[in-house]
Amino acid sequence: MKTVIFTHGDSDGLCSGALALAACGDSPVYFTNPVSVLTDIEEARGYDRIVVCDIAINLPRSQQMKDKFESLAKSSEVIYIDHHPLPPGFSAPWLFHDTGASASELTFNYFSNDLSPDMSRVAMYGAIGDYEDMTPGARRILQDWDMRSLYYQAGTLSQGIEIGRRDYEFKRGLVRQLAQNTLPSEIGMLAKNALIAARHEDEMRRRVQSEVVRMKNIAYVLDMNGCMGKAAIFARVYGKAVVGISAEYRDHRDAYDFSARGIGDVDLNAIIGDAASRNGGTGGGHPRAAGGRIPAKNMKQFLLDLDKAVGAALGK
Repeated sequence: MKTVIFTHGDSDGLCSGALALAACGDSPVYFTNPVSVLTDIEEARGYDRIVVCDIAINLPRSQQMKDKFESLAKSSEVIYIDHHPLPPGFSAPWLFHDTGASASELTFNYFSNDLSPDMSRVAMYGAIGDYEDMTPGARRILQDWDMRSLYYQAGTLSQGIEIGRRDYEFKRGLVRQLAQNTLPSEIGMLAKNALIAARHEDEMRRRVQSEVVRMKNIAYVLDMNGCMGKAAIFARVYGKAVVGISAEYRDHRDAYDFSARGIGDVDLNAIIGDAASRNGGTGGGHPRAAGGRIPAKNMKQFLLDLDKAVGAALGK
């Protein structure tokens, strides 16, 4: 069966894509995200089977997404594997969904009959990288491996991909090697890149500490030129806020891509989705980790709206 794979570019997406590739045989792999998937998925025309992993279905585009994939499902088998919260009432026969596990764990489970049991460690690399390593399924997998070795390999992968994080040919090569169950520490420059990324991360941490902007309920930093998710964590910590935001300007789009990290009972997926849509952007993710894209001209208002919405969620 002629298969094409679309997946996210973080460690959970890489491992999900690798598991799908191992199960489906030699197939092209494309990297996409919730903002770009509607355009990128056009590359799937003409394939018998379309596998999508770890791509959130955000509220502003949910109907477009459903229409697009329903159209594709008329001529191809569509397998959409995801763990992000769904828009209210969203369901589809081609969707394999569970918020209680990483996309890697879900992909391993979906294709389990076509995978060696030893590929479970690849699922764990993705689960650890996405902070989903304490789910019931992940705990069962952990029993079959030495935990210290798994965390070392997962850390090497998640840190190593921060160097050249938009080098999709490099990431495509990683997916192919992970699909062969190659240890991340044995993949080319990955281990060396992980050491370099660790140094860069600590330098970025110090920049965030000095440049973070505290609003009433959120704290943010701009253009840290590093992992936005980690910069958002540092912004929350050093800004002494419930929610941290890190955003980077993309001049070819005249927009900001952003990442958010939170603690407590604030549902970032819902709040960010609403604030982004009201400012001409898109966003969503998980309750405590989300992201998206906002037109540059609307970024200031987006931050104001988000700050107000977080305050409202906290009862302030």
